[in-house]
Amino acid sequence: MPLRSGEIISVIDIGTNTCLLLVASLQNNIPVKIFEAQEIPRLGKDLYRTKNISKEKFALVADIFRKYISVSGEHNSQKIFAFGTSALRDAENRNEFIEYISKETGVRIKVISGEDEAYHGYLGAVFDMEQHEQCVVLDIGGGSTEISFKSEGVFNHKSINIGSVRLYENYFRESHSEIKIKEASDLIKSELRNISYNDIKGRPLIGVAGTLTTLSAIKHGLKKFDENIIHKDILHLQDVKNIFEKLISMNDEEILDLGEYMKGRSEIILSGTLILITVMEFFGFDAVTVSVKGLRYGLLYKSADFL
Repeated sequence: MPLRSGEIISVIDIGTNTCLLLVASLQNNIPVKIFEAQEIPRLGKDLYRTKNISKEKFALVADIFRKYISVSGEHNSQKIFAFGTSALRDAENRNEFIEYISKETGVRIKVISGEDEAYHGYLGAVFDMEQHEQCVVLDIGGGSTEISFKSEGVFNHKSINIGSVRLYENYFRESHSEIKIKEASDLIKSELRNISYNDIKGRPLIGVAGTLTTLSAIKHGLKKFDENIIHKDILHLQDVKNIFEKLISMNDEEILDLGEYMKGRSEIILSGTLILITVMEFFGFDAVTVSVKGLRYGLLYKSADFL
């Protein structure tokens, strides 16, 4: 579907934890943000135990869509596209969910593959970064983690079926004991061994999604999300380890008090941080550059044929 330069488009990204909206205009196939919003419906809550999205989430997501449709109209958006990722790939009742949302809101969700998610997440993360051809992109989602890069101009990606929500549900619902942390870390390493170290060593690392932006906000002592501070911020491995140790020592209320961005994320920030630490240590990354962009931007960036 061809998209015209200057056309205003809305993209809804339905993940395992969040539901994100981007309203953007296209300028020479590059998305220029007009408005963004985030809701945290926790679509993946209990999904890995029950294999289904709960009926409560059906109505909750429909309400979010109605809100996003309304605000898109206020910003003169001409088209709305909605994409589902890991949670909808895994849910046995995904077709029922998609039909319900379509009937209630008029917007039909397209479930994208892990490969498409990785590719467009990569595009969204690197398009405004320096040395983007050399970058490795780490996208820690709720249900899966994508590691993407280009080698001699060819796109490569590895999707591992471990994300912050999935890891929390399987290991950390009861406690963050040292035994559980080691078991979870060992699981992540077992998946990472399938990725060639030589392909990504020495490259700059870019990290996208909520774990990275939340860690940056904690590092800077922010109470509210501030894109101007967080986008392109650099987190060193030792920074991340220090925050991880700090979070382990805190109770749920103390974690929530860190900032308003912890709402809907306080339970899973430790598991997401553990994924980040394990990846950085495994491949020898000393630092990661944070991007507040990602999949929803990449779906628009030079992606008219995909839409």
